[in-house]
Amino acid sequence: MKYLLSVLLTVSLFGTPVLLIAGAPSQSGFFEGGIAFEKHPDRRNAFRYIKKDLNLGGYNTVAIAPVEIWIHPDSSYKGVQATSIKTISDQLRQVLISTLEPDYPVVNRAGAKTIGVRLAVTGIKLKKKKKSFFSYMPIGMAIGAVQDEMLSKTTLSDAIIEADLVDTQTGERIAALVDRNMASDLSGESHSWDEIKEVFEYYAKRFKKSLDESRK
Repeated sequence: MKYLLSVLLTVSLFGTPVLLIAGAPSQSGFFEGGIAFEKHPDRRNAFRYIKKDLNLGGYNTVAIAPVEIWIHPDSSYKGVQATSIKTISDQLRQVLISTLEPDYPVVNRAGAKTIGVRLAVTGIKLKKKKKSFFSYMPIGMAIGAVQDEMLSKTTLSDAIIEADLVDTQTGERIAALVDRNMASDLSGESHSWDEIKEVFEYYAKRFKKSLDESRK
C-alpha cells in the first residue's frame, strides 16, 4: 500500500515515471532501474546525471514531493515514531522552498514550465542513544521541535542523498543526483540531521543558481 501511494503521488505531481538506463551508484530502490551517472565535477563522492542540451530557462515553477526517508534494513535501531519521520521530511522539504521562493514558486500541479523534484535520504542506519524512561514520553513536545525523538535520541550513519528531477508535462527525466559523502564506509563517522540539512541547502542553492543563469 505504501508503495502504491508513493507511485500515485509521483504520477500526480510529475507525470508518468520514466524508465532508466544502466547502473546507478546506489542500490536503495529510490530510482526505478539504473541511470547513466557521471562523477560530480565539484563534489567528491557524488554522482549526477544531466540531460544532454538541458536548458532550464523555460522553467519558472517547481513541484516538490514530500522527502522520502529510507531506513536501511540492517539498521540496529528501527523504532522511530511516525511523527518524527514527518518532521524530518517537512524540514528538509522546507529548505528547498525557502531557497527557491519567491523567485521560483513551489506549486502542487504539473505544467509546461514546472520542474518536478523527488528527494530522498536513503541507507539510513540509526543507533539508539542511552536515555531515561521519561525520555520515552514526549509530553507537551511540539511536532517539529528540536527535541524531536528522531533528532535528539539517535545517532546517524550511512546516509545517502538522492534526487530525481523531471519535466512535469512530459515526464522526461532532466537530472538526477546521488551524494554519498555522509556514508560511514567512506568517512568512518556518524552524522547528524543538521549535517543532512546543510547538504540540502548546498544543493538547493546550486539548483537556484542554475535556474538563474539559464534565465540570463
